[in-house]
Amino acid sequence: MKKILFLLVVTLASNLVFSQSFDELEDLDAVSSFVMTKDAFELISKFPEAKSESLEFFNVLKGLNELKVFSSENTNAVVKMEAMVNDAVKNSSLIQLMRVKDKDSRIRIYVKSTANKDLVNEVLMFQKETNSKGQIKISIISLIGEINVNKLSKIANKYSEKGEIKIK
Repeated sequence: MKKILFLLVVTLASNLVFSQSFDELEDLDAVSSFVMTKDAFELISKFPEAKSESLEFFNVLKGLNELKVFSSENTNAVVKMEAMVNDAVKNSSLIQLMRVKDKDSRIRIYVKSTANKDLVNEVLMFQKETNSKGQIKISIISLIGEINVNKLSKIANKYSEKGEIKIK
């Protein structure tokens, strides 16, 4: 019983560490942020199941609890943000799903898997880009909730056919 309680506490603590690790970025003037809370996703979940392929992203959103997007070109903020991502990866048992290198841009995508391989609890996307003047821009996207990888992949493939992203 003590072991089960210990495992439960460790699991909850690691989720808290990850989900709150980027909160301080919201208060930095040098960092642009967008945060969508659990209440917003609960409102979205009240929408009927989307039947149209063009609205399929609503079905994916229904499983989310939180979406955070942070971006900065400020040198001090960039260093801090990269360190925060590295800490989150180490402390939250995230596994690297993929990494992309394209010219002066680097993208890493991490997930926290569940027992069901079709679902993940967390997705962390990190992009580091250097412009022609050598200035670095960092973007972090954090998704927390029940994320169906198959639905997400279907949407990504659909939009990659129309846009610049090529995922197959």
